[in-house]
Amino acid sequence: MKPTQVIKYLIEKLKENGIIMYDKDFLDYIDIKTDTKHIKRLSDHLRRSGDIRDKTFLKAIEEKFGFEKSIWSVCESSQTERIKEAIERALILQKLPDKNALNLSTIIQVEHPMNKNQKSALHHFQTLSSKEILEKTIDDYLGSNMLERKIENQEFLVALLHLAYDKGLYSIIVEFILPNLYVSYRQRTDVQKIEAHTLGSLQEYKEAKHILHLLIHHNTIENINLRTSALSNHKRELFASQEPLQKETLSLLIEGYQKLHAMEGIYSYYTGINLLYMVVLAQLTFPEDETFSSIELKDIYKLSKPSLKKDKTHHDYYVTMSELEFKLLLEYEGILEKIESFLANETPHTSLVERTLRQMKLFTNHIEKSKHPLVALFQKAIGILEGYCHID
Repeated sequence: MKPTQVIKYLIEKLKENGIIMYDKDFLDYIDIKTDTKHIKRLSDHLRRSGDIRDKTFLKAIEEKFGFEKSIWSVCESSQTERIKEAIERALILQKLPDKNALNLSTIIQVEHPMNKNQKSALHHFQTLSSKEILEKTIDDYLGSNMLERKIENQEFLVALLHLAYDKGLYSIIVEFILPNLYVSYRQRTDVQKIEAHTLGSLQEYKEAKHILHLLIHHNTIENINLRTSALSNHKRELFASQEPLQKETLSLLIEGYQKLHAMEGIYSYYTGINLLYMVVLAQLTFPEDETFSSIELKDIYKLSKPSLKKDKTHHDYYVTMSELEFKLLLEYEGILEKIESFLANETPHTSLVERTLRQMKLFTNHIEKSKHPLVALFQKAIGILEGYCHID
């Protein structure tokens, strides 16, 4: 196996044995720095060709697992055997006390309320809107040690995490907030949901899906929402792909959304709008296929409509914008004016609008060839959203 393949195989074995949870944990595990002066993501080290960008990366792996340099060039059977031995050693070491043994939050739940300075900093952060100023403020927090991995910073970090996500500061979340949370805080459901959605926004779909699958519970609206989010990361991967759309893939995604939409008799609008996007995409891509054309679009909206008034699990922006997207997909008259009016009157944060804009663009890219009137309608809607976000 090439070096990249060896590393990917090693990572899979580490996850299978519970030594790390996600691919991105690998860098921390081998003690590779991930601050602003260094490479931040695992994908930054690996080339699709199978080569490695940075030889120090290989050295770090060799030192961590006790590999000889020949690990990268010996036959595949020898590589897998050495990895197996390394995993066995790692499992033994895992049972011994390590730095987490000094982390009080892994032993007992400790609450440490925010102080006046932290509360004041959060209030100030909440009032900011300019991305440049927000990033400068984060630099100030770093300089004053407010983001350090200390027990007295944990409640502040979690609150900042929520605000940073609402403002679309995804890279900051991954680089400066999540790594400094203690285990008990990092494993909170609200924190992991934000982590998953942040990774999805950074196009780290595989990691996002993995977290969401771990979070799924049973027989609640939260379960439906989490399953929808997990499935939607498959959808985003499909939208982002440059490959031609496959009928079988679309069928599987639509079937998944249909099952979720009828789950427990709760017709969630969040599931419904994702289902409608996929069905419209399938009908325009494969207009002759009765499997897709037989699905009644208006019925999806009709079933979803009651939950638009009842659902309290999402930001108000998503509830209103989803209803507008339903009507956009169904080509309601005057829908563009309603989108403009909503943005002008409610002035949602641009980070929220940018998420909608990203989905609309990816969707439109895939339906352009159909020459359907919906293409022009979506392009005009995109222009409205871009104008609101001041995107040229």
